[in-house]
Amino acid sequence: MTRTTKYDRLLDAAQTIVRQDGSSKLTLDAVAAEAGVSKGGLLYHFPTKEALISAMVERMLASFEAAQERSMAADSIERGRWTRAWVRTSVSAKGPSDHDATAAGLLAAIATNPALVDPMRDRYAQWRARATTDGIPAEVAAIVTLAADGMWMADLLGLSAPEGDERRRIIERLLEMASGDQ
Repeated sequence: MTRTTKYDRLLDAAQTIVRQDGSSKLTLDAVAAEAGVSKGGLLYHFPTKEALISAMVERMLASFEAAQERSMAADSIERGRWTRAWVRTSVSAKGPSDHDATAAGLLAAIATNPALVDPMRDRYAQWRARATTDGIPAEVAAIVTLAADGMWMADLLGLSAPEGDERRRIIERLLEMASGDQ
């Protein structure tokens, strides 16, 4: 049994508020109430709303990277491994993946202060560079990762993302491309 820390409970509460009610309803008072802690308890961990949102974005990035590392560890074929892990981590054949819940921080950051997304911009630059050294043509890695990102964003925003067999076929094709099987 894993024990949830107060820090995590607060981030979970903030996520819940953004996902259920939208970024405009994300206030420190609302988060404290949702988490069942005093406002002072919240302020101990997050002295400002921006600090809270920054932590939400960082947690999303850390969760994504950990899931990608697990996917890479389970893939025995080196060529295109990183790109295939990107696809598997970004999208699921079943629909929105686990880390989509944590993307609420990203939505809150964009709505509150676009500079709060800078850590993600920095990570994306690193990831894009990593994709070019994955043993498959750089343009193929770019197409595959951008397509997976597009599907993830469609899931996140509820924009009629592919479902069922169509979704599965698209993911299979992206994984084929990431293997160098054009």
